[in-house]
Amino acid sequence: MNNHQFHIKLGEFCLENSALPPSDPLGELSDFELGLRRFCYEQDRPVAIAIGPSTTRVFLDPDICIMLEDNFPEQIALLAEGKNMQIEFAESCWQILKFMPRGQKISCQIGEFGYSWQSKTVELDKERVLGVLRGFLNEVMQMAVDKGYITQSDKEAFIRPAFVTPLVGRFPVTASVNL
Repeated sequence: MNNHQFHIKLGEFCLENSALPPSDPLGELSDFELGLRRFCYEQDRPVAIAIGPSTTRVFLDPDICIMLEDNFPEQIALLAEGKNMQIEFAESCWQILKFMPRGQKISCQIGEFGYSWQSKTVELDKERVLGVLRGFLNEVMQMAVDKGYITQSDKEAFIRPAFVTPLVGRFPVTASVNL
């Protein structure tokens, strides 16, 4: 395994979207959930995920929208704590990205499914991976705020888990009280 780079880049807005616009005829979604779906649909654009020598191309709608709805901030928090994380892109490219922490490194398995399973593994710097994932999450959510689809307070509440520092290997600070 070689030490490779990791980047996620939003592309330019694309006019073509063959999917139906999001709707909530039964009124089951919160304003935040519907706003996020509308943002991904109405502001759809390609997203390039470069992992080592491979680049995966997906779209805000539906790929990134599904990823966000699958508790992406909580998944980032678990990855920071040393637990595995998996992202599936079943809509645009039939790929699975598995992030497996190994100390200060993360082994990333890039798998393609279909008629047969093919995969390759690259080694990445853990802090770089966490920084890129958190940065992408913040960028997408801030764009949704800036375009008026969600509120700043909803964005902050949604992304908060991804930015909480785990207490792995450290003792929590406690205050002593004299009675």
